[in-house]
Amino acid sequence: MDCPQCQAVTRVVETRAAESGAALRRRRECSSCSRRFTTYERCETEVLHVRKRDGERERFERSKLRSALLAATHKRPVRTDEVELLVERVESAIRAAGGEMASRDVGERCLIGLRELDPGAYLQFLGVFDPAVSELSRPADPGRSVRSQSEDAELPAQAASRRGTHE
Repeated sequence: MDCPQCQAVTRVVETRAAESGAALRRRRECSSCSRRFTTYERCETEVLHVRKRDGERERFERSKLRSALLAATHKRPVRTDEVELLVERVESAIRAAGGEMASRDVGERCLIGLRELDPGAYLQFLGVFDPAVSELSRPADPGRSVRSQSEDAELPAQAASRRGTHE
């Protein structure tokens, strides 16, 4: 590093950990003018992104995900530290995916985590998350078609007409 005063080469006199180990504090001295100054070295963290349905990239915001999960777990028997752990797992998954993940995949990871924590919180989040996109929102019996499910809905009316009563 060059001296900020005379632009000559400097040497490191002392190195310490700073900011609870998140940075290095270096005390430097100029070989030409003998001026001393301090520099800090920090590791740059990778910026994570979420790809929206329309293709737009948005910066991943941990606080935004956390607040959405806390809203889903509101008045449910889920501890805050369990929600924080789920947020960490999703963030790690985005990092492992190269720093970018589709919002649908983020939502599905949240649904999987919430399903393990509490069924009510899972359903609450599913109501906000687009169920048409989610693999997790399919009926319990995937072998049944939508038509057979709608036929089941007609059964009470058909049974009433056979009995001669109308509901």
